[in-house]
Amino acid sequence: MVMVRGAFSNLLAPGFRKITFETYKERPTEGNTFMNMNTSQRAYEDDFPIAGFGTLLEKPEGGPVVYEDAIQGTSKRYLWTTYGKGFRITQEMMEDDLYGIMGAKMSKALGRSARNNFEIVAFNPLNQAFSTSFVGFEAGVALCSTAHVSLRGQTLANKPAADTDISLPAVQAALEHFHGLNDESGLPVMFIPKWCLYSIGDHWIVNQIFKTEKLPGGNQNDINQVSREGVTPKLVHYLTDPDAWFILADNHDLNYFDRRKPTMTNTDDFETGDAKFKLTRRNGSGFSGWRGVYGSPGV
Repeated sequence: MVMVRGAFSNLLAPGFRKITFETYKERPTEGNTFMNMNTSQRAYEDDFPIAGFGTLLEKPEGGPVVYEDAIQGTSKRYLWTTYGKGFRITQEMMEDDLYGIMGAKMSKALGRSARNNFEIVAFNPLNQAFSTSFVGFEAGVALCSTAHVSLRGQTLANKPAADTDISLPAVQAALEHFHGLNDESGLPVMFIPKWCLYSIGDHWIVNQIFKTEKLPGGNQNDINQVSREGVTPKLVHYLTDPDAWFILADNHDLNYFDRRKPTMTNTDDFETGDAKFKLTRRNGSGFSGWRGVYGSPGV
């Protein structure tokens, strides 16, 4: 495809007060406010877990201690996808454009495309959080699941047994979940809930849950302890399921990688004189460990 004068005849005619192109306000980027942001210089990146030791066992007088081996789990590999887009403009179109739309402003439009690509890739682990084809250390187990199995055989969950929309009782259960987390060997670990991610349809109920000092909807003077737990509600716009919601801890393992940041190149075609522009990038995202994330797809 090539942009020619016949398709953009208005740009050749004087007298227009304004050409509306790339003039809208953009939201601040959202994915970088909660994802672990990384760069890579390799064809792939690997993570893997090791389980340490369980709690001490009683040693009878004169008897031996119990020996235990550490356990290495399976690895998680992060791979990169190359994304790109470009445009082509005839030499005549570049010469006769009276409003400066072709060229620099078109290149800015490609930058917006790259910005949107970042959000889609960054949110992919959450949008695939209930899919068993998008996994971390455990093959066949989704990010949010009731069937996580630790390296020492304990079955654990980081979603409700029955999917539920966000509500005060559901959030209370999520916060209790983080206080009961164990590591791969069954020892207690600390994950402090930090954010609640949700879509606009839940905006009103979420703010009642997290920002009212008294219990929402009640006529008693009971305090709303959830509002004092330090969780920040974060309205996001790239969750593909409008009912899904997530509580993320401060040390979650959701990871985004830039293998090659957005790179703009341009050249002129020798035969035609056309100007050619392209923007490409390589990136990827995923999760390794599931601890630090609790979520539900809603109902």
